[in-house]
Amino acid sequence: MSNTSIKDTIKTICQGALGAMTFGAYHQFTTNKIIELNNQNQDLKQQLTLDKLQATHAKEIAEMKSHIRRLEEQRRWWFF
Repeated sequence: MSNTSIKDTIKTICQGALGAMTFGAYHQFTTNKIIELNNQNQDLKQQLTLDKLQATHAKEIAEMKSHIRRLEEQRRWWFF
């Protein structure tokens, strides 16, 4: 084998290894980014659910307070 073909072979192997490492790093970056975005999505869904529940319960509490006031007004009418 000539000296030039050995150098070309080593150069090709190094380029392949560098390409594989680059692809691996890119794959890891994209995987981490997808996981991060998925976590953010889950957090937003959870917060939206909590906000909806809080709004529903706030409405129910307001309705109950209104009902209690009406009952108290009726009770006052009978006793006073």
